Amino acid sequence: MSLKTRFIALSAVLILSIAIFNIFFIQAYHSRFPILQRMFYGGESRDGEPSDADYSSYPGLKAGTAEPDGHYYHDRVLVLMYHDVTSAPTDVRSLSARKFERQLQLMKDNHFHWITMSQYRDFILHGRPVPENAVLLTFDDGYASFYQYAYPLLVKYGAPASSFLIVGTVGHPEKPGVNKLNWKQVKEMHRSGVDFFSHTYDLHDYGPTDALGKRQASALSSRLYLKSLGRRETEAEYEARVDADLRQANDVLRQELGEDNRVLAFPYGAFSKPLLRVCRNLGIDVTLTVKSGLNKYGQTNGFRLNAGGMNNDPELQLALMKQAERRLGHAHFDRSPLYKRIAVLSLAAAAAASAAWLYVGIALFRRRRSASDPAGHAPGG
Repeated sequence: MSLKTRFIALSAVLILSIAIFNIFFIQAYHSRFPILQRMFYGGESRDGEPSDADYSSYPGLKAGTAEPDGHYYHDRVLVLMYHDVTSAPTDVRSLSARKFERQLQLMKDNHFHWITMSQYRDFILHGRPVPENAVLLTFDDGYASFYQYAYPLLVKYGAPASSFLIVGTVGHPEKPGVNKLNWKQVKEMHRSGVDFFSHTYDLHDYGPTDALGKRQASALSSRLYLKSLGRRETEAEYEARVDADLRQANDVLRQELGEDNRVLAFPYGAFSKPLLRVCRNLGIDVTLTVKSGLNKYGQTNGFRLNAGGMNNDPELQLALMKQAERRLGHAHFDRSPLYKRIAVLSLAAAAAASAAWLYVGIALFRRRRSASDPAGHAPGG
């Protein structure tokens, strides 16, 4: 291969490796650099549990007319996530009962089909068919307001739903925070068809991961700092703590409701590989996060669309649901470790190609310079 051909080939490799590096660097680090987030993703990155319904990431949504025979997606399930439903919300995460009823009416008028958690599990785990435009309604934390406001509307519209309980707070009004359900209410609703699952026993909280307590992370998904030992938990200690909590939640649910718990909603949507391993060992075969997306067969760690919040707009939410396949159907969980590896490899390739390109370029320059000097022009000739 001639020097010129090698130089051209190395130039192409250098350009390609630099382009790959830039693409995967942005993919891996856009959440750390607001300017990259705004330039390439159209908004600020949001981590953790959503505080309110926000449609800014979905430009162009408009309220439309009812489509009683609408066909929006099939062989997929859209899981909606709610927290507090109340008469007059004072918290940004609370949804008014009026808006919740409007959501239900819009879904009914536009050919969406509510399914049960049993149907969802059968679809996710075994690929059993679900109706087109399938929707699973889920409620987190087990607020007492669920019994007073959401439950009567679910009965009115014949909509099945699943509620994820912080099991250790059920029937304990002395626990801090918003009032939770009691077991009498839970059992009444369960007899009427509402399903109840685990949102942990008592790990719906953040904990310190460093000595000063400045770094906080989900107590369920992260190894915490043990002040008495002056170090973080080992992975074995972390798994034992998580296993004990989830096992206790499952035992109480079985005792109170007479059913084994096979589903878990992660607090704040946070999870880790060891946590998923613990879940499998406990027979929890379906889990749910708070990341927006559309679920297909085999998606055992599921996506959920936040449908609650004081600023929820039922018409815009309905428009997003109709466009779920296009807007939400390509969601995936964080792939930054893979992107980082590809970025590093492409940067190494660019460095190697750059060195070779420079070496060949200098050699080519010298050859051309030598060829331009007449052979007979030696001094004194």
